[in-house]
Amino acid sequence: MRHIRVLLIPAVAALLLVAPAVAATARPAPQFPDPTVAGTRLVTDFFVLLRNKDSAGLQRFLAPAFQVQRADGSAAGKTDYLANLPTVTAFTLTKVVATQTGGVIVVRYLAQATGLVNGKPYTPGPAPRLSVFSWTGTRWQLAAHANFNPLTG
Repeated sequence: MRHIRVLLIPAVAALLLVAPAVAATARPAPQFPDPTVAGTRLVTDFFVLLRNKDSAGLQRFLAPAFQVQRADGSAAGKTDYLANLPTVTAFTLTKVVATQTGGVIVVRYLAQATGLVNGKPYTPGPAPRLSVFSWTGTRWQLAAHANFNPLTG
């Protein structure tokens, strides 16, 4: 019993020291007067990371529970998505509309992108998209992304 107490006391002390630091860094989500401005910036950040093939940046930007769903039926979680990134050579975003409730921003928009997805050329006109961002207490992360336009080349 004494050995358990000897191990337990330092563990509890460490938690008491770390907990205030964690609580101090976690902040409530910023509330935007116009969520569309924030949503446009977040979606643009995502496409720039893809265009630059910035795997390390995407690792931080994508939420642990990230999922992508494509119109062709293909889908991936974070690990599989990062292992097989689409190639985006150019993109344009239009008709962006975003809503926010607390720590969630939902963005719908049209994205005209040129590149490769699953090894197939991707050059459609503006494709409807939906992206969902969640607040971690320190930053926004992309939790879900959907493309509603089948791949054409």
